Amino acid sequence: MKSFILFVAFCALCSSTHSAEHPNVLIILVDDMGWGDPQCFNPQSKIATPHIDKLAGEGMKFTNAHAGASICVPSRYSLLTGRMPYRNWNNAAAKRTGKAQLSALEKKHFPQPQLQHELGRLNLATLMKRQGYATACVGKWHQGMSSKAEADGTLKMSPVDFGFDYYFGFDAPEQGPYAFIENKRFVVAPTETIADHPGEGVTNPETQGAHWRKGLAAPGWKFENVLSTIGGEADAWLTKQSASGGKEPFFLYYAIPAPHAPWATASEFKGKSGAGQYGDYVMNVDAMIGQVLATLDKLKQRDNTLIVFSSDNGPVWYPADIEKFGHRAAGPWNGMKGALTDAGHRMPFIASWPGKIQAGSSCGELICFTDVMATMASLLGEKLPNDAGEDSFDISPLLRGEKPAQPIRNGMVHVNYGSYTLAIRDGDWKLILPAGVYAVQDGTITPDHVVETQGKGPNDKFQLFNLRTDPGEATNVFTKEPDKAKELFAVLKADIARGRSR
Repeated sequence: MKSFILFVAFCALCSSTHSAEHPNVLIILVDDMGWGDPQCFNPQSKIATPHIDKLAGEGMKFTNAHAGASICVPSRYSLLTGRMPYRNWNNAAAKRTGKAQLSALEKKHFPQPQLQHELGRLNLATLMKRQGYATACVGKWHQGMSSKAEADGTLKMSPVDFGFDYYFGFDAPEQGPYAFIENKRFVVAPTETIADHPGEGVTNPETQGAHWRKGLAAPGWKFENVLSTIGGEADAWLTKQSASGGKEPFFLYYAIPAPHAPWATASEFKGKSGAGQYGDYVMNVDAMIGQVLATLDKLKQRDNTLIVFSSDNGPVWYPADIEKFGHRAAGPWNGMKGALTDAGHRMPFIASWPGKIQAGSSCGELICFTDVMATMASLLGEKLPNDAGEDSFDISPLLRGEKPAQPIRNGMVHVNYGSYTLAIRDGDWKLILPAGVYAVQDGTITPDHVVETQGKGPNDKFQLFNLRTDPGEATNVFTKEPDKAKELFAVLKADIARGRSR
């Protein structure tokens, strides 16, 4: 009977247009953690993740959740805006492709990436602010941030220009400037230069281990202090909000910049996992999650806080790492960070809200980061305008444990900015297009494009997979199913032309 009463109360909350109860919202987004790292998703994981596992036990685990991209900038864009990141592409990358000028069709259908958030676009922070929330971002931003101070010492652009009342963190963990930013000022100005530093004892020293790039740094900057500093700031902001008497609900976007390189693990976790330096760093991240959850408990805010946990993209974990450690950071999925096969964008995803979301539950429905926007709007009784959250679908029925007669979403478009590659998923099928899509000059798939374009790498050919019969995406059936490939290509072009899927 008690469960039924809670269920009815939750339904009333979701359907009310002006609910007096607005839950606190905590989004925890980690960086480069794979689907197969938390033991609650992969019981064979060689990494202990007790706090993530406990969070899953207290809420709902989504096993078929996807980021909007397989690398960080566009992935974060999809989460914050409810919009597929390829819609924000421009032609700025033409030089990187070696093409002096793009064709009219390429500009229309396959424009190039713009790697920052747009000022004025509705995002999660501005949505929450207009519902009376106190908003903060702590951690990695990577959505457009000034790297040099103006004459008055302020930065021209930071997260406080995108709806956040407070910000503490930095733009990216492995590239300068290496200095913390509070709101629109460096805490300590980056006046020194540190040299490139490759990782040691890892498969790829340029992407793994204690790897960072040459850049400006604040005097005394130490990578091993980054996570503890970020964690302390998140706790401090939550404590300050609680001390204010809880007059307004809070929204904290807690973007933990790890286990992305540099792997700067605290001493108590070194050598503790079965997956080398990477696994130790994941354990460090898990402890940070435990710390912020403990803070919520201490402040007696846990029961009225909706927590969403995920990772921005797949792990930096090579086949040699799987062989060496026997640990599959991406679980059973094919690939790693950057891939448009599922390992690049299928993410561990957990939603927890005591008394509202059934503890220990699991959902296998297809969802995307973009869906967080419409779901939050629904929970707060707000209707999204037509020019916002264009690819966001309300998944609150799934949070309530309902089984929709039809899937809430049937597909999505993924992107890899590094190789300028697109993938379209529609139902059980996925089509991955060649790098740059420049072989498709006339906007159609012809027999000339059946096998390969120019090169012989995985990014230079069309790939078609049936995800129902081949979830590991091991067999490219493009040559066997040309009509299905053309069908998906048509779906992609129609999605581009509409400019929205919602």
